Amino acid sequence: MKLNNKLFLTFLFVLSIFILVGSYHVTTKAAFKPAIVTSFPKAMRGHWYATDGKVSYYIGKKLLYYKNGKYSYKSYLHNLNQQKQHPIGVGSLYKKNPTIDWLYAYKIKAHALNWINALVWNSGAGDGTFYNFSKHNGHQVLSSAYGVGIWGTEHYYRSFKLAKQFMHKRYPHYSYYED
Repeated sequence: MKLNNKLFLTFLFVLSIFILVGSYHVTTKAAFKPAIVTSFPKAMRGHWYATDGKVSYYIGKKLLYYKNGKYSYKSYLHNLNQQKQHPIGVGSLYKKNPTIDWLYAYKIKAHALNWINALVWNSGAGDGTFYNFSKHNGHQVLSSAYGVGIWGTEHYYRSFKLAKQFMHKRYPHYSYYED
């Protein structure tokens, strides 16, 4: 009888450990779930210019238009809830595919800054492009960075004149490529 009680108590103890560990895993997993972006913030919308005069962005509510000289790329922000109908990363690059120019995005915090990570819907791998909106010296600044370390920051301004004026400006908390 005492042996059965000991086995039963041991079973309850092991069961409670599994329940505690399992609930901790679910809690931490939910706590680190990134916030999905369904539209670009209002402050980020509009035209942005680089210092060379060739590179520019136009950001709308759900539109991201990038232009570099003759090359241009237009993509549209879509909700991640559409994954069931159009799985991420398995699309093709055919022009007829509806997801050819789709993006999905989420918010993260890195280097003491808030970023929006925009990724191409059909990409199977990669870290996407990170965008940050901030104000420096009283001017609005759109910053973009790449890679897992969020490095290679480039800054864009509301006018080409401002972009030229702050061409060599370095701001704290950003990671730059060294020329």
